Amino acid sequence: MKETIQDPPCRVCGNREGNVACVAREMMYGLRETFDYFQCADCGCLQIADFPSDMSRYYPGEYYSFQAYDGKKFRGWKGGWKRAQYRAAVFRSGLVDRLWNLVLDVPDYRIFQGLGVTPHSRILDVGCGNGRSFLYPLAEIGFDRLLGCDPFVAGDMVYGNGLHIRKASVAAVEGEWDIVTYHHSYEHVPDPAEQLAHVARLLAPGGVCIIRIPTASSFAWEHYGVNWAQLDAPRHFFLHSRESMRRLAVAAGLELYAIVDDSRHFQFSGSEKYLADTALVAPRQKGILRFLQRKWRKRGYERRAKALNREGRGDQAAFFMRKV
Repeated sequence: MKETIQDPPCRVCGNREGNVACVAREMMYGLRETFDYFQCADCGCLQIADFPSDMSRYYPGEYYSFQAYDGKKFRGWKGGWKRAQYRAAVFRSGLVDRLWNLVLDVPDYRIFQGLGVTPHSRILDVGCGNGRSFLYPLAEIGFDRLLGCDPFVAGDMVYGNGLHIRKASVAAVEGEWDIVTYHHSYEHVPDPAEQLAHVARLLAPGGVCIIRIPTASSFAWEHYGVNWAQLDAPRHFFLHSRESMRRLAVAAGLELYAIVDDSRHFQFSGSEKYLADTALVAPRQKGILRFLQRKWRKRGYERRAKALNREGRGDQAAFFMRKV
């Protein structure tokens, strides 16, 4: 159920008039606890009304990569194949790379296209966890100026491949960086404007900030409402719109110069579970028939996601910003 409210004000643009309230449930773990959200009638940002006083119960140990990564997939002869796969995904040059990406694409690195990255590019990843998904593979293929920061990891980490992860927020980071990334961490922060102000301070001349997030400017939010899986109450504090991201960029002295939709099947597969009152972590039904049905549905969902991406209506996107 949605209702128009005047209070509280939007944390992005300050608007109080005509904001629309809704109630979302915690459904990743099936707690079904309810949380108040509202969508700003001006900038379109969907946001939690009140930050929970204790978020720890919504981040069980298995949710987040708190501990150091073991890097086992890069060991032995298989490790060589993995490195070749990641090199192709990052640099995407030549026939061999194109063939690799047809078979074993790594979508996370598509953001590098056109940025001229080299193994010496200075890359900072904010909210990186233990680094396993994004930074660790880069270190394995020779990137030597990487840093991750996350205030919620168990402690500082120094890997054998040279990667450093700091238990720190972006406010504590110094230096100049060619690329600053947020990979599905920006929606978790309670201070998005302050975060971008620090990014603007850290970007080198010509540097780029890339923020990958779920977005309320999407078919999935319009269609599923509070059952949209990427609303993910209460872990996601802000589900930004394209307009709210533009305003945040302007306030930080940055230009939002490109938006690339990169949504996947999850906007459908996860949301359909919530519609059926099923927790995301609920065990799957067993049997070959059930398996084949899931595979068939997933293929259909992926086709729909690609179509929505082309229309600029996917439920997640990469936002590219640079200094004005």
